[in-house]
Amino acid sequence: MSTDPSLDKSFALLRETIDAVYHGVRDLPVTPTVTVPALRALVAQRIDLRHAHPLPALMQTVIDLLREHSLHITHPRYFGLFNPSVHPSGVMADALVALFNPQVAGWSHAPAANEMERLVLRHIVKSLGLEPDVTAAHFTSGGNEANHTAVIACLAWRYPEWGTSGVRACPRPPVIYLSEESHHSFIKVARATGLGTNALRHIPVDAQFRMIPARLAEQVGHDRAAGLEPLMVVATAGTTGTGAIDPLPRIAEIAERESLWLHVDAAWGGAAALSPALRPHLRGIERADSVTIDAHKWLSVPLGAGIAICRHHEAMHRAFGVDTGYVPPTEAGAEDLYKTSLQWSRRFMGLKLLFTFAELGAEGIAQQLEHQARMASRLREMLGNAGWEVSNETPFPLVCFTHSSLAADEVSTRQLVESVLKRGRAWVSPVRLPDSRWVVRACITSWRTNQDDLAILVDEMEFARRSVMV
Repeated sequence: MSTDPSLDKSFALLRETIDAVYHGVRDLPVTPTVTVPALRALVAQRIDLRHAHPLPALMQTVIDLLREHSLHITHPRYFGLFNPSVHPSGVMADALVALFNPQVAGWSHAPAANEMERLVLRHIVKSLGLEPDVTAAHFTSGGNEANHTAVIACLAWRYPEWGTSGVRACPRPPVIYLSEESHHSFIKVARATGLGTNALRHIPVDAQFRMIPARLAEQVGHDRAAGLEPLMVVATAGTTGTGAIDPLPRIAEIAERESLWLHVDAAWGGAAALSPALRPHLRGIERADSVTIDAHKWLSVPLGAGIAICRHHEAMHRAFGVDTGYVPPTEAGAEDLYKTSLQWSRRFMGLKLLFTFAELGAEGIAQQLEHQARMASRLREMLGNAGWEVSNETPFPLVCFTHSSLAADEVSTRQLVESVLKRGRAWVSPVRLPDSRWVVRACITSWRTNQDDLAILVDEMEFARRSVMV
């Protein structure tokens, strides 16, 4: 106990809230019902920044706002956008990080934090089939930063003068190849690197929404003949829309033959490497030059915890290395992360993943991942039994579906989804498939989702379907 009653009361309230949300989130509506003007006025009214607020009262106000006016992505019936339920250990880890506030950019400022992150990252690198002693890896704010990191490393590796001359170091315009279903972060990356979105080539996908290798090879040949510089191919392991896995071995063969840097965007699906049952679906990822993984997607830790992995350690140094007169010298045998990454000041992002890995163990992590995959298989069965049609194929826990009685257009699908969201018992989203059909998308994002939750989702879909057909 401290000598400050206000602080003691605040800590007690925090403990009670963690317990209440963890055990009681199922009893909360998944979706909030509030308008922008109403919520904006409420926040301004309840938190007047012109005046001091007692900490316990301020905490209660914020807790009330978050509980009553949030989309509860930690709810077991949030079938959403790769935002997971989190383990309490991850919450505790983030609290410790805030308390000690280690600056992980330089090893000398945070030796213990750096070594704990190194332990976690080497574990993940090994699970992917890469060699940890020659592979660079660090935590990022998310997949967007990790993908950005990979493109910069590739450019620095291909063009030694990139760091000083930028795009002027490229003798011919570089080209990056992605599938039509790749993540839109690469649009931002193309803009931020100065390559521009004209450098992106979106390769068609097959009936299972995977990149077609033959079309990739054709496009590379076409671009070379046009005097362009094929630079990188991005294969996706678990697309956002449908969970598709591009054919990694065949893409790797083309990349090797054509001297392309192979980047695998496994922001969501890369976690499957930690499951013996799911790992075979990532065969070929060990041939990648770089990999993106987001631990805050399928590994049930709080935002943000992206990971950038690159098998060419020298490329990272060439891309991001700097020398300063105000940061202490690098310790012998250690590495200062500000010299090998986009970030400078760095939060201790890896502790929540270390806590989760250490608490559950390798077998527990695998069981958690496989449980979610089983729940998706069960959802497919339940939807089929209720007359719904599944529209995608993936071993990962993501299900796209529609009903023959519904029009597969945007207006009808959004109307159906809105009907579900208004009742607050589940959250799903509409998605447009590459063939232009609109369907409903449900992803098992929570390790706590069970068959009762699935039954409620199917019931809600049936209720919504009957409502929109009236």
